[in-house]
Amino acid sequence: MTLRLTDVSPKYWGENLPYWLIVLARVGSIALMLSGLFYWVDILGVFGESGLQRGIWLAPVGRVILACSFLIASVGVWQLAFWGVVMWVLSAVTQALAILLVEDFTLYSGLITIAHTLGLIALSICCAWLVYRSSRQQEI
Repeated sequence: MTLRLTDVSPKYWGENLPYWLIVLARVGSIALMLSGLFYWVDILGVFGESGLQRGIWLAPVGRVILACSFLIASVGVWQLAFWGVVMWVLSAVTQALAILLVEDFTLYSGLITIAHTLGLIALSICCAWLVYRSSRQQEI
């Protein structure tokens, strides 16, 4: 059995998206891109010591993974693709685990975690609203 997202997704996604949701996704994409670029700045040591030289081996590995995954998620969210949201969730969970496991992993760790959580909650509410709106239009 194969999961086929293309059968159901056009009625929820695609040209039916409201303008405000597209703008919200683009703002989220820019925030994800800035997060990824922040990690690259840290890795390259633009403002001092390189992030690859600080902490136990888990910290540099986490920084490289997050630097790449946030940029990939940014592209996917900008394109309004499902895989972009999946990459965002995986990146946010990876970052939360890195913050919990590694001491001094990043600055403003609480703020970063809250921002990702609020963004994902907003995205979930918007998607639920789209499904509700689409199912209501089919009943009429």
